[in-house]
Amino acid sequence: AMRCPTLHDLPPPPPGKTGWPWTEESTQAPELTPSGEAWPRISIVTPSYNQGVFIEETIRSVLLQGYPDLEYIVIDGGSTDNSVEIIRRYAPWMTYWFSEPDRGQANAINKGFEHATGTILGYLNSDDLYWPGGLVALIEQAIRGNAIGNNLLAGAVQDLEASGLGRVFRNACYGTIQQWLDLHVAIHQPGCLWSEDVWNTCGPFR
Repeated sequence: AMRCPTLHDLPPPPPGKTGWPWTEESTQAPELTPSGEAWPRISIVTPSYNQGVFIEETIRSVLLQGYPDLEYIVIDGGSTDNSVEIIRRYAPWMTYWFSEPDRGQANAINKGFEHATGTILGYLNSDDLYWPGGLVALIEQAIRGNAIGNNLLAGAVQDLEASGLGRVFRNACYGTIQQWLDLHVAIHQPGCLWSEDVWNTCGPFR
């Protein structure tokens, strides 16, 4: 695991790409949380297959979170486009990656979590991205609510189409699995993280 790199550390963006996460970055979080503790380690897995058009934006949005203790794992299903070339360019800032044929998305995610050591876990598909500072904001709010334990954490999610921004979906920030089920609320996957305990109880994905 590592502190997230800065814009200066990463390869330059492709020509014509500006804004987040190409020429903008998140603020680097302080070494300790506002309550003076170490930040919980977050492990993010990205499963991917032939998503070369999108994957660089996804990777940069994870690496530029400014989070102090991040593990990033990318599992590629044996892409035949330029995905592997892009992944290799960012490999120095990844905890682990490989490319080989798999049995689909769930299989790739499960393979990724086999290498995860974080107490907080999540996956981000290779055509989604985190907004700047999203991980820090979600963890800070969960710490304030004493919700880092056996919980799901969910931030707001915004539809992102090629034509521009769409609807925003807002979730409650955290709760136990039973509380989520009782609420009957949809959990929008890209904004969702969960504790290692939840994964040990409910995983792996089918």
